[in-house]
Amino acid sequence: MQLNEANLTHDQAAMSLEDKIALMCVVGTPSIAAEPEFRERMSGNRFGGIGLFPHNVKDEQQTLKLMAEVQAIAGDSGIPQPYYVSIDEEGGTLSKFKTFYPYIPGNRAAGLSLDAETAYLQGKIIGSQLHALGIPMNWAPVLDVNTNIDNPVVGVRSFGEDPEVVAAFGKAYIRGMHEAGVAVTAKHFPGHGQVSGDSHVVLPECELTIEELMNGPLLPFIAAIEAGADSIMMGHLVFPNIPESAGLPASLSPFFAGDLLRSRLGFQGIVCTDDIEMGAIKKNFNPDEVGVLAVLAGNDMILMCHTPEFQERVIAGIRKAVLDGVIAESRIDESVSRIHHLYAKFRQYQAAAQPIPRGSWNEAALQYARRTVKISRDPQQLLPLSAERSYLLILPRQEQLTIADNSGGQTIGLAALLEARGLSVQTEYCSMKPDAAEIANLCAKAAGRTVIQGTLNAHLFRGQLELAAQLADAGPLLTLGLRNPYDDAYLPQSAGSILLCSTSDYSLQALAEVLVRQA
Repeated sequence: MQLNEANLTHDQAAMSLEDKIALMCVVGTPSIAAEPEFRERMSGNRFGGIGLFPHNVKDEQQTLKLMAEVQAIAGDSGIPQPYYVSIDEEGGTLSKFKTFYPYIPGNRAAGLSLDAETAYLQGKIIGSQLHALGIPMNWAPVLDVNTNIDNPVVGVRSFGEDPEVVAAFGKAYIRGMHEAGVAVTAKHFPGHGQVSGDSHVVLPECELTIEELMNGPLLPFIAAIEAGADSIMMGHLVFPNIPESAGLPASLSPFFAGDLLRSRLGFQGIVCTDDIEMGAIKKNFNPDEVGVLAVLAGNDMILMCHTPEFQERVIAGIRKAVLDGVIAESRIDESVSRIHHLYAKFRQYQAAAQPIPRGSWNEAALQYARRTVKISRDPQQLLPLSAERSYLLILPRQEQLTIADNSGGQTIGLAALLEARGLSVQTEYCSMKPDAAEIANLCAKAAGRTVIQGTLNAHLFRGQLELAAQLADAGPLLTLGLRNPYDDAYLPQSAGSILLCSTSDYSLQALAEVLVRQA
């Protein structure tokens, strides 16, 4: 679609500059309701969208009420319906609805299946949940190729380490989400999986050249464009070996958002920043300039979902830049036209939606989870587990590893599932970083027993590897990879190994079926 003044509808052309700028901004609310302060801000600014986060979600009834309030406020402000509401609903370690909707495995678990149709089912399940809540957009799928296995922020959020696999799974996921009636945002362009820093905290660097990007991390985004991705989210990372980027983060770089994504790859949908209140940006740019840079780079929507004062300064900075001639108002109009086109797509998706019926969600979730359990090896022939044996189950206590992780503190409820199947199981919990004393204590309790040890990123937290080594020396051992799959290569090869890349309820149920499979 060619975007110019002729494309603007009468309503768009009649919008004030302030309303156009506000339409490009996606903000948030600090509570579980659209409280008066938020109502006042929305009526005054007419923001183009709102993002939901864990602190906004309590239960289904509350979330539905919040959605109704937000949509009503937007409608009263003259913003097209359904209003842009989005959320990072990825399943796995970033799942907002797990207390009241089926809690399913995330991307890396899907990748274990080696079948892209697994990602299709994943997208359709998550899309069906969002559709039921009236949420028209998802900030997913993650299309980062996790080539740096020590990456602190992507990990199990990625479908895998092979760009062609990630591309195939991403396309399938998008198809499932669209069928359920929900728009998608592919992230984090041009790829966040090869860095060693967490952009929630710092501004990471990536050493790849543009040729290396084109031959690897960009392939999933090219596939996503072909699959009809509605939006692409720009990542906060810099590329010192790509001089055209002028040292700017991809999210603020005209080269990445304009020359590469728009011109070279031909993407015509919404380009949005990752949240500019993340440490990568907030610590390195002031709010008066960052919005200007984002617009000049080619972003249509700017995510800033947490601090009203910060947001007001961003908006003021953009307005001043337009009035001063730094940003042409025609550039703003291009984004306004794309945003209105996105709203029209929301309506199209919802009208044609074919979500999974609610009564079939549990069955679909279990079917999906069953596809993700992978037996890596069983050299001691410990499978299936036997009611004639006594087992010691050692499970790590989950911690929140990044801001994009709400699995911390959740108990891994595997023991009850095994006991319900007639097994004798004693459960012990250990820290993710066990010291020598904790290792010795657990090994003493394991004496004379078959041990099942769950690991959470043991390739990074190597105390778990030391525990596994000592357990394997002492007796039969079966390991369970509950997060990154990379633990498998570092664990004792004499021990059995099953990969889950998930601690979701349905993953554990599918695992229990594998462990106690009946002849």
